[in-house]
Parts: sequence; structure tokens; C-alpha cells
Amino acid sequence: MNKIPLKTFWDSIDQRLAAYSADELRSILRGMAQEMLPTGRQAFLDKLKPVAETADAAQQAIGQDDLLTDIDDLAQELQSAMDRAEPWEDEHDWHEYGEYDEEDSLGPYEEFVEPLTALFDRTEAGFDYGDLTLARAAYQKLFEVLGREDDYGRRVSLSDLESVDGGEVVARYLRAVYEIAKPARRPKALFEQMQQTRLWLVGRRSTLDDIIQISAKPLPDYDRFVEDWIAFLQKQAGSDADAWLREAIRLSRGTAGLEELARAEGKKRPRAYLDWFTALESEGKHREVLAGAQEALDTLHAKLPIRAAIADHLCVAAARLKEAQALRAGRWEAFLVKPTLARLLDLWNVAPTDKERIELMQQAAQHVKNYLAHPPSRQETWAAEWHEDDLEATAWINKSVLAHANLLAGDWDTAHQLAAHEKTLGWSSSDNTQGLVVPFFLVLLSGKPTNALPSNLAQVWPQALQTSASFGSWDESDQGEKSALKRLERAYAERLAEASLTSDQQKEFLSWCLQVVKQRTDDIVGNLHRGSYGKAALLTAACAEMLQSQGKAAEADVMLDDARNRYPRHRAFQSELDVVMQRMGRGSRRKGNKRI
Repeated sequence: MNKIPLKTFWDSIDQRLAAYSADELRSILRGMAQEMLPTGRQAFLDKLKPVAETADAAQQAIGQDDLLTDIDDLAQELQSAMDRAEPWEDEHDWHEYGEYDEEDSLGPYEEFVEPLTALFDRTEAGFDYGDLTLARAAYQKLFEVLGREDDYGRRVSLSDLESVDGGEVVARYLRAVYEIAKPARRPKALFEQMQQTRLWLVGRRSTLDDIIQISAKPLPDYDRFVEDWIAFLQKQAGSDADAWLREAIRLSRGTAGLEELARAEGKKRPRAYLDWFTALESEGKHREVLAGAQEALDTLHAKLPIRAAIADHLCVAAARLKEAQALRAGRWEAFLVKPTLARLLDLWNVAPTDKERIELMQQAAQHVKNYLAHPPSRQETWAAEWHEDDLEATAWINKSVLAHANLLAGDWDTAHQLAAHEKTLGWSSSDNTQGLVVPFFLVLLSGKPTNALPSNLAQVWPQALQTSASFGSWDESDQGEKSALKRLERAYAERLAEASLTSDQQKEFLSWCLQVVKQRTDDIVGNLHRGSYGKAALLTAACAEMLQSQGKAAEADVMLDDARNRYPRHRAFQSELDVVMQRMGRGSRRKGNKRI
């Protein structure tokens, strides 16, 4: 559920109160009273007083005179507990490396959660009643307390205070900083403190709008400040300053301001293009998005990763406008800088005919091959690790993307060559393409559509796709692993429906698959990888089912018997073979005193 900002909440309350008559308000209060439990009735009655009558009591509840002292006292108690942390650890059998159990992550500091929460509540009350100097000082002290660590790096963090909304806490603190600072110093003071709060809000950046929305009162001197803020931020470096500048321009100058910023400083601030397009989309101006996105792609460096996000906006606009050619061009632009599996499937989906799909997949395969020949460093791909997204991070992909491109292109020989030199173990690795190519060939050789595969092969094939879909080559354009798997299944169902093999290819791929499956079984069972016995048995049975589908029942029997006879004393493997054979509707074929 989306959280309503405080300012929006109070504005909505004022609007609703103004819209009701006195009788209607009485009716509302009576309805609220009827919902009260008997034990809460007196408290409800006590609240039915004008705010002015309860202000003195509220000030007493804040404990204004004692709040800062109480925070100092708790800070001293926490420090004493931290000084005793190692003896406590030994007494309570912490882990060897000084780690807490997951269920008790706070360890000896659990007792500080409740008093810290109470101090945050009192500070919030001080803010709400207008004592901003007290609130700022109290928050500064509380943040200092939360920043304390013992010798093992353990501490109480803001996220440990479950009933305290960290975003609102930081917004109140920043609002107090803003209002107390002199107008001329506000930009610098706010900038410094907003940067500081990045340490307290992990994975989230405070915004000017947070500061505006945290109080029902208008932000003092807003018009003057926002222009000073923009001028100040334009001189600052870093992603935070860039984000706050774009936000300030959006709030003060709207879509026109974002357009001006993008066109003037788009090379320096490419995210301005994204903000501009988002604003245009909210206004339904898709033709303008299409033109602006093409302009941005013409302007920005060809290898800049953020081009993929810009191309995504182009594609959304093209789809709305039914501009098929522009949509295909946008998908290709996105794939060029981020050739992930998700974007490969985006290409597949926009090709109107099977012939064009094959040509597009061939081009994609060549691009992926070149990309893998000169891969980005891990440092480049992790460059945006501490940002809110990976739009500016270079894509790091694996050979599975190339294997998919080859298979979807119908280039069976190249896919075979890619997988032929892989190891028969380690199919769960993102760089071992054998775990995808062998199951694909088994399905292809069976001659069955993907929705009518025999029982064991019907398990092997989606497992191969699922493993590929979880290799980490998906990005922000996709909706997660489940969606990825469904898209893969649809693409391959379409590919297999049009697939064919020459007689030489049938012989070569059949021989290779049988050889690989036998070797994989030997590597698993012969080396006692017991956890994978089921995988070996399932793959063996899938191979037998493929042979049966070709009318080679005798060869299927030979294959199953051979697998069983090579490992007569491996009972766990024999049991796995029983399971897969029963799934085939066949009895067990054991010799001697065992079943046949």
C-alpha cells in the first residue's frame, strides 16, 4: 500500500472537513465512536478537545527540557553495552566470527530499541509543535547514537526501529535544517545534510519533495530558494547533485524545464532525457517522446549504457503510436548496448515474420559474439552498484545468451560447436551452454511440440530454460524470472514449430547427445555426486523417450539397460532410474533377485 505524504494527508483532511456540514461531522464522529472497544472509549473522549487546549500537555509529553539530556544518557548506556560486547558474546555463544544469529541480529542491543523509539517519538512531537531547533539538535544526537558501532561493527540502525519511519525521520530533520538556516546559506546547508542522510537511508535518496511534504505548512521562501537551489546544484558534481537538480527543475519549471535541461546538458546529464520523457508520457505526448528519444540517441555516445533506457521510452511511444519500424529500431538500439537475454527476446517479439526473426537473431548472435570477445570489466558493470538502479552500468552477460541467439536463429551447427567443448558437469554454470543445447536437441530430435513432450523430457526442457533464465543476464526491461521463463517457452515453441534438420544433422546431433548423456551420467554416478543422481536418471530417460519418439524402442531399451548395468551397486541411482521408468509407464528392469 502506498504511503500518503503528511502534507497531502492534512490537505485532504482539511478539504473533507470543509466539505461536510456540522451534522455530517457529528455523524462521522459517532461512527468512529461506535467502532471503539469498551477499553478505548475514555481515551477517545479525551481526544475530543481542540488542539489549543492540549498544547501545554503535549509540550510536557515531549519533555522539552529533558529530551537532549535523555538522549545523552541513553548514548552513554549504549556505549557501555558496546564496551562489554565481547564478554556478552562469549557468554551467549556467538558465532566464531562475531556474527549474530539471524533471529537475534541485535544481540545485547535489543534492549535499546524501545527507548530509542520513544526518543524518536518525542523528537517528532517537538517538530510537530514547531520547536525546530530542538528537533534538529535531537535528531543530530539520535543519528550519532545510531552511528555508533562496537569493535565487531555491530550497532542499532534506523531500520531496526520497526515503528519508526526512517524516510519521515530524515525528512523532518532536513525540514528543520532548512527552516533554521539563513536563506543565503540554505542551499549549502541542505546539500551537505542531504548527502549525510544517505548514510541513514540505505538504498534511498532524500528529495526536496520529501521536505515539502513532511509538513502541512508551506515551505518558507520556496520560490526564492528553489532558484538558488538550482544555481547551487548546477555547480556540484556527482549523481546526488544531478538527481536533486533534475527534481528541482521538474518541481519549479515542469516539463518545459526538463526539456530545456536535456537539450542543453543531455550529454553531461543523460538522465535528464529520462525525466523529460517520463513527464511527457504522463501528459500523453507520445509523439514528442518518440522524437525526443530519437534526438537523444543521435546525441549520446553509441556505447553509453543508459541508451537502453532511452530506447525503452522510444519503444513505449512507438507501441502506443503503432509505429512498427520505430519499435524494431528501438529494440535494436537497446540490445546493442545491453545484449541481455531479455532484450534478445524483445527483438524476437518485434520481428513480424519467421524469416525476419531468423535474420534478426543471426545479427544478434554476431553482436553477442563480438561483445563476449571484448567483455566489459566487472568494475564497469558494478559502477552503479550504490545507485538506485543499473541504468548506467555496463551489461555483463554470459555465453548462454549467445547459445539462445544461435538456437533461435536456427543455426544448429554453431550452437552445437559452442556446446561441444563444454564439460558434462557444471550445467548450472552460466558459461556452460551444454545444459541448454543438449535438451534443445533432444526436443528437436523427438519431433514433438513443446506442449506434447513425453513425461521425462517434459521435465528436462523447462528445467534447462529455467536455469538459463536465472543466470543473471536479465535486466530492468524484464519483470523477473517467472516472466523470463514464460517468454523463453513461447519463443522456443514458435522456433521449434518451424524447425527442421537435414539427415546428416539428425545423425550427428543424435550421436552427440547420446554420447554426452552417457558421459554426464558416468561423471555424476561414477564420481558419487549423489545429489545429482536424479538429474542423471532423468536425462537418461529423456534420451530414451526421444529414441522412442523416433520409433527406436529397442535402442531406448538398450540405453536404459546400459545405464542400469554400468552401476548395479549404486542403489540410490537404481532407485532414481526406477522413478523415471515408472513415469514412462514401464516396469523396472533389474536382473537376478531384483525386479525386471
